[in-house]
Amino acid sequence: METDDSEKIITLLERLKTSSAPISEDEVISVLSATVESCHVPCRDAPEDVPYDATEFENVAREAEMHLCILLRLLDSINNAKKEGQKFSPQFLKCVIVGCVSVACEYRNSSWEWSNEQAAKTSRDILNKLCDLCECNNLQALLTRRQIAEDNKEDADAIRKETNDEVFEGYMKFVLEKLSESLKRSTWKSYPAVKMVYQYMLELLDHRSISIHLPYLFPPALFITDDWEKSNKVLGLSALRHILTKTPGSELRFYGRAAVIFDALKPLLYAREVEVLDELYPTILEAAKVLEADPAHAGKLRSQTCYEVILEQLLREMYGEQKLALRSLYSRTLPEVIAAMGIVALRWSQELMEIFKDYLATYDGRDAKDRINILKGINKYVQECWPQVHMKIPDIMKMLVRLAYDVTDEDSDVEPKAVHLIIQEIEVIVQLLCDAAPQTMLKACCGITAVPCHAKCKSVLERISVIVESRELK
Repeated sequence: METDDSEKIITLLERLKTSSAPISEDEVISVLSATVESCHVPCRDAPEDVPYDATEFENVAREAEMHLCILLRLLDSINNAKKEGQKFSPQFLKCVIVGCVSVACEYRNSSWEWSNEQAAKTSRDILNKLCDLCECNNLQALLTRRQIAEDNKEDADAIRKETNDEVFEGYMKFVLEKLSESLKRSTWKSYPAVKMVYQYMLELLDHRSISIHLPYLFPPALFITDDWEKSNKVLGLSALRHILTKTPGSELRFYGRAAVIFDALKPLLYAREVEVLDELYPTILEAAKVLEADPAHAGKLRSQTCYEVILEQLLREMYGEQKLALRSLYSRTLPEVIAAMGIVALRWSQELMEIFKDYLATYDGRDAKDRINILKGINKYVQECWPQVHMKIPDIMKMLVRLAYDVTDEDSDVEPKAVHLIIQEIEVIVQLLCDAAPQTMLKACCGITAVPCHAKCKSVLERISVIVESRELK
């Protein structure tokens, strides 16, 4: 900050503290704008393809503390003047709120490389002070709803006229416009703090307010997801998922945004990073859900659905996968995909049976989480494909009996709690199979108690036999 600006700020703060004269809006805006500009996290000097680290922002937080304190003092003076009866123009409030929100949100988390505890605390104080100034309960209400008291119709009309909005929806639009100056495909990596502000603004938008801001939100989510850095991919995927879950599906389909998202995410199905895939599958399933809900698809049998694109690649990745973290992720994802597909999963019965068999027969640790998840996948398959599940009952029962034998063996080191969960899941699947095809189950389980095995497994088989026989009697 220039020396003249510093002297100007000191003079203004002293006068605001000692004088009872009305605040000059132009003078405050001039000082506030200069302070905000100096407080922003500076543009990186390093090339964009080099990840940033804490050393690049070594002195940023310390310098920001002073500027943030100045902003807080200015807001205190503005708030006090308002309590004493001074009225401020809508343009003045807009400049104050947009400037303070855009810079305070850059430092609100002390874990970020350019922030610290004191800067984060002062930032939160600034945001709280803005809420007090506009008589709002929280920042979400400040940015996304009418900010003038509803009984003050003249001020509300003034804002509508000045912003050219028929209905004033808060200051979010102006904050996003300011962010978009730096949040461009060609420059966003030079301003690492801006993407964090973008993420926070997105989180503040719910289904009632997100639609009107999509032109500002949608492009950044796509190009952040398209970045090579893992952390950026995860952030972008999280943003896309929020957009998909909070925006009406009809609107996403009408403008083609859902199809764009789905096509942008398909290449990421080949990724190998667990963190990326963990965020990817829920996001692409949401995109597929929106596309599959298109009324144009009703009553039509298509060669391939969006869900099948996901399942095909998932099964391909699951075949022969050796990395434990990925196997765990895939087994956790499979039940969700089957549930989303519904009866269309019948097309993939043979491939699913092979995956079920492979994963249930493979040791995955004492907690047996992967095998429990695969059992949940079988459960979903039986529920969704029950009209034709009788064709796969012999294969499914062989898998279940073998699993029961393995986990109850005296040499097994599977935790008792995990064994209990596995047996519970097996019994639920048996009950579902009996409901779907009682006669086939009776034939498949005929003589099951005569299978030679150890005592614990024998107990499980007897309970399965009881379930099958009781269902037949009903």
